[in-house]
Amino acid sequence: MSRCDDDRLVDSGAGRKLEQLGGILVDRPSPAARGVSRSSPLWSDAAVAFQSHCESGGEWIIRKPLPTSWSASVAIGAQTITLGLRLAPSGQIGVFPEQFKQWQWLHRVVRPGARMLSLFAHTGGASLAMAAAGAHVIHVDASRQAIATAKANAKASGLTETSIQWAFDDVPSFVARQIRRGRTFDGVVLDPPSWGHGPKGEAFAIDRDLDPLLRLLATVCDLSRGPWLITSHSPQWNAVRLSSAIANAIADAGSTINDLCVQSLAPVTQPISQSLSSSSGIESGRLECVDDAGRPLEFGAFARRG
Repeated sequence: MSRCDDDRLVDSGAGRKLEQLGGILVDRPSPAARGVSRSSPLWSDAAVAFQSHCESGGEWIIRKPLPTSWSASVAIGAQTITLGLRLAPSGQIGVFPEQFKQWQWLHRVVRPGARMLSLFAHTGGASLAMAAAGAHVIHVDASRQAIATAKANAKASGLTETSIQWAFDDVPSFVARQIRRGRTFDGVVLDPPSWGHGPKGEAFAIDRDLDPLLRLLATVCDLSRGPWLITSHSPQWNAVRLSSAIANAIADAGSTINDLCVQSLAPVTQPISQSLSSSSGIESGRLECVDDAGRPLEFGAFARRG
């Protein structure tokens, strides 16, 4: 297992990023790094590299042996969560460093006993951060492999089985079913893909389906109690658009939208996304990591209301 400060962006350039994850140097594609010069001599030390192929998606090139048990640790408040790492055919490895600050924010703002939804929840970083704060979390994902990994991560992090409920389901179908059953929740976290499929082949496309999903969530979540967090890696869903989507969903649900201060905290001319102001409304900005040379690399955007 690596120390928390071992997991970082080392360098980026020429359309790729070099990360140290779980003590291992990993070389992967990154469209945001195109046109940027590399500055680190460590690229040749990468243990694994992912090569994209149009026909098959891609493949991992293993240059050095990987540990039998490979994991990373993330500091969440005074606690640490453990995330298992594996080389997935998609080029993912099970941890998302650009999300670390969002998980830490969740841990701060979620109150003990809160009933939280974690949607498109992947390998569970956000779910674990909320459970570590004492919340009761329903973790929903349409990938059995992702849920199995998230369960293992919860166990490795010392979280009790009663703190997280696991749901292998299509997210919009799951939310609609909760509404029919009259269930309510205190807040929601979601990281929707650009497109995807549910267990029964249900299609999800972010441009078509995100706004209707947020309107459903505004009816099932108590807007006065818990936090909202949405993150996206889809280029067309920037911080301003995510903020507006949350505000519109809340307004459509009959909330007093005039009480919200909707603002983007990372205009496109600013390199740093996390300089948040004190506001009772919606905050938004870039998902990014800063490399060893102090250069930011953008991965997506977030909007949140605490």
